[in-house]
Amino acid sequence: MKLASLFQHGAVFQRNATIPVWGKTAPGVNVCGKFNGTETFACSSADGDFTLFFPEQSAGGPYSLEVSSPEGSVTVSDIYVGEVWLASGQSNMQYQLNSDWRADTTGKELPIAREQEKEFFDNLDKKDIFRFFQVPQNASGASETSVTGSWKDIDRDCSAVAAWFGLYLQKDLNVPVGLIVSAWGGTIAEAWMSYPALLSCPDTRECFNGIVSSCAMSRNYDVSNKVTSSSLLNTILRPDTENVGEKKNFHLPGFDDTSWQMMTVPGSWIKQNIAGNGAVWIRKKFTIPESWVGKELTFCTGGIDKQDITYCNGVKIGFTGEGLSLNTYNLPRRYTIPAEVVSSTGIHLAVRAYSACYDGSFGGNWMLVNNSTGEELSIAGEWLAGVELDLGKVSPKREASLFGRGNPNSPGILFNSMIKPLIPYAIAGTIWYQGESNAGTAELAKKYYATLKTLITDWRQNFLDPEMPFIMVQLAGYGEYTPYDARNVWPFLRESQRKLANDLPFTGMATAIDCGDSLDIHPQDKESVGFRLAAFALNKFYQRHDTVPHGPELLRAKQTAPGVVVLDFACAADMYINDEADQSFYLSENGKDFHPADSAAVDGSSVKLVSETLKNIKSVRYAWSDFPSNTLYNGSGFPASSFETDI
Repeated sequence: MKLASLFQHGAVFQRNATIPVWGKTAPGVNVCGKFNGTETFACSSADGDFTLFFPEQSAGGPYSLEVSSPEGSVTVSDIYVGEVWLASGQSNMQYQLNSDWRADTTGKELPIAREQEKEFFDNLDKKDIFRFFQVPQNASGASETSVTGSWKDIDRDCSAVAAWFGLYLQKDLNVPVGLIVSAWGGTIAEAWMSYPALLSCPDTRECFNGIVSSCAMSRNYDVSNKVTSSSLLNTILRPDTENVGEKKNFHLPGFDDTSWQMMTVPGSWIKQNIAGNGAVWIRKKFTIPESWVGKELTFCTGGIDKQDITYCNGVKIGFTGEGLSLNTYNLPRRYTIPAEVVSSTGIHLAVRAYSACYDGSFGGNWMLVNNSTGEELSIAGEWLAGVELDLGKVSPKREASLFGRGNPNSPGILFNSMIKPLIPYAIAGTIWYQGESNAGTAELAKKYYATLKTLITDWRQNFLDPEMPFIMVQLAGYGEYTPYDARNVWPFLRESQRKLANDLPFTGMATAIDCGDSLDIHPQDKESVGFRLAAFALNKFYQRHDTVPHGPELLRAKQTAPGVVVLDFACAADMYINDEADQSFYLSENGKDFHPADSAAVDGSSVKLVSETLKNIKSVRYAWSDFPSNTLYNGSGFPASSFETDI
């Protein structure tokens, strides 16, 4: 007799819902279950599988669960009944309360993250029942029936977004809360869908065909969950093998770089159109204080995507990653510059970065630090960039030749290994923070609507709840700040999220568009995200109608006179425009060329836009860039989502 892995000491069951309990015993025998004064029965299958269904329970506990068959019995204690939510997605959901993925380059901890971590535990009442179950990352390629892990009291290892969401729910509902966290950074939505779901959607059907063709060759590779070290990737991606730039003296102060391009550092060389993936160099000369000469210094940055070799005055001072390093993109760099290298006030720095796929960028805060005094000198700004090797934009995660065990971006693989073992555990709903990895191009971002809709329907069917609440996080701002940029891709994915939240019943969205970080795809402010998810859940699914669910929500747009457009909003009490921020409303007569509105003014639940030059306006875009200006809020401090609408 054995129960499924979720049914352990300390579990939290969903209140006011039928509670499935399953496991394995001898084939074809009667199974009896007892929980909180109720008794239920089932018969095991020819393989010994069984599922018991307990009637709805009110919040409370602790209780014991006893399941018995002729083969024996199992008793599990300290079980509470309350609210259980599944938290899933990629790295911003995986990001833990104690995460320090982008440590300050001087070695100090992240101020916002650490402040929020302290605030969380200051507000956590230890008398309240608040637990979580962490699903281990697994890309075995098998259809798993169980997961390892255990229920435990909330701690610093829990997803920060999920923890804040659960805390706000508990404070309002005053019931036990349980979180099941199943997330993996850098993963696409297709990896979290079942095979039948992939086949049901035209936009995902093609990738399923690659799964079948890859099955035979996957036997040649090690069963490994670390895709970065898998030989499978080495057969597809080009490892860094030779430092050609050094042979051409790119690292020497005297090299002639007058033909190189200007690049803003920190930043992405791909987004700045320097090159695609491959090897890119940046160089710059700095003047340090006279008192620094002859002193040991430290070169400090955030992550460099993916690996680097760094030189000072022609001397190699450090490197991170080699060959095909895909897991060093977010590691801060801190390289010592020996005192003998600092021979004058002129410091020349050269950095060679290599990125085999995805983004290619220089991140974090860039500075030199005097190790004797702790003084800092910023080295961010305009650098000269040269290209050693341009591989074009490489996004291997969708190539069928990569599919198979060990690659968490194989379609269906994470559903089989990290979601299927949880089914059909009774849950209140799902919170979802994912999308960055589906925003490779505008075309893919637009397809996200159909992809995520299929995933939601898939999960609802599998969890036996066609009305299961599903709340997604609209992507936070990231990248170079600009009020408007038609070339950016993330606005299209945010628009897919916004439309889906409006179109699909029992689906919602909490926007994080104003919680971003221009230098880091993993912004520190997870409290705001968790709070907004909880606010939506409380209003829409727990009938707390005194709680504002979200920011101003666009209802319609109409042209009332030549050059005048009026936008009507819901959830717009005390709506206002932040006049200190850059203009965020852009207008178009043809749906292609957009120009800033000359004025924008709030009138009750409407916004009036005026253009002095455009007369027959066809379309409006708001906050349309990867890292936009957010100007429209309601009185509760919730921002409006970005949007695109026709008149």
